[in-house]
Amino acid sequence: MPLYSFFPIYDIMGLIFVREFKMTQPYYPDRREVLKQIVTGGAAFVAGTTLVAQDGTLVPQSARDNFPPRQPMLPVTNTPPTFGSPPVASPQASTDQTYFRYGILEVPRYNRVVLPATERAVLTSLKTEQRDNDGNIIRDGEGNPTMIPIRKGMKVFEGQILGNFDDRELRSTLKINQAQLEVAQAERDKVIEKDFAREGVLVAKAEFNALEETNRKHERTVPAIEMKKAELAWSQAYANLELQTYTIDVIKTREVAVRESELERTNVQIDLRKLIAPIGGMITEINAAEGVWLREGDPVLEIMQFDILWVRKLYSALQYEIRDLLGKQVTVNVTLARGKVETFQGTVFFCDPTIQPGDTFDAYIEVENRLVGNYWLLQPGHRADIVLATGSL
Repeated sequence: MPLYSFFPIYDIMGLIFVREFKMTQPYYPDRREVLKQIVTGGAAFVAGTTLVAQDGTLVPQSARDNFPPRQPMLPVTNTPPTFGSPPVASPQASTDQTYFRYGILEVPRYNRVVLPATERAVLTSLKTEQRDNDGNIIRDGEGNPTMIPIRKGMKVFEGQILGNFDDRELRSTLKINQAQLEVAQAERDKVIEKDFAREGVLVAKAEFNALEETNRKHERTVPAIEMKKAELAWSQAYANLELQTYTIDVIKTREVAVRESELERTNVQIDLRKLIAPIGGMITEINAAEGVWLREGDPVLEIMQFDILWVRKLYSALQYEIRDLLGKQVTVNVTLARGKVETFQGTVFFCDPTIQPGDTFDAYIEVENRLVGNYWLLQPGHRADIVLATGSL
């Protein structure tokens, strides 16, 4: 049995302090201030001495001033399961390639779209026209598109209609708008009133000229009051012509424009009742079914595009500055099924300027995916080993 036994040792802010000890043997004066070393090394300390850790042993606090300066921490990385990459090099290391170790592949936000319900309505259809790999619509013997149900994993193209909400009321409104537009166009194109007003001007002018000619031949044959009436009739006919011209060229033309806008608004509302793919990609989620009432904003479908993926990776701000990484070309190695390693090219396109706790920041690398048959090689969630291009640092 050892001469002494110890109570727990406390680690406070990097300093190890021996709180107390007690004797387990009869007291020996020559050893009353001697405390056997806790860890290997053969040293002895007086009880109550504050100890600090150095190279796996404990030394008195007075030796703290002789410690070497603290080195920057390297980023914590996992040991790769497949390839034996060398440790992360310091910025001062003179190597041709610097290994950034691992990041996780993810889909960019602009390549991930959730189609919502645009207003409260019934989802009447979740079907689309069948298309080949080039996006051409497959038609039946009568030339009509072949409609198929929407399902997960289906490839869709930008602008493809994937479903419809109940739009019967809007269809009725559309017919009314079309009829009103036709009436307004007919009124605008009707020239009989304008032609009649033009003829009225010519008749009134001829009457005034005839009376004036009569007076010229036979003075005072036509009284002055009759001449004034004839002149007034001519002016009224001319004013009527201007009024008819304004009515047709301005008012009725604007009426046609109003009816056209109403028709366009109804068509827009009908289009909003359609589920149209804003991007091409794969349907990865279906959140609704035909015949279900949906509120405005309820998710219906999710579409993802996998031609471009991002790799997000934490880097140590103690080792790298943003200018060391931004715009650099990288090689991305990804281990696929059965240990097969595929290599892709990428570019560091963004570094988060905010330093996070732990002196780290996020860097984003854009990687161009490859299509093999109908499937993409890279998938979100794959772990990628990132290597800077030769001489980039």
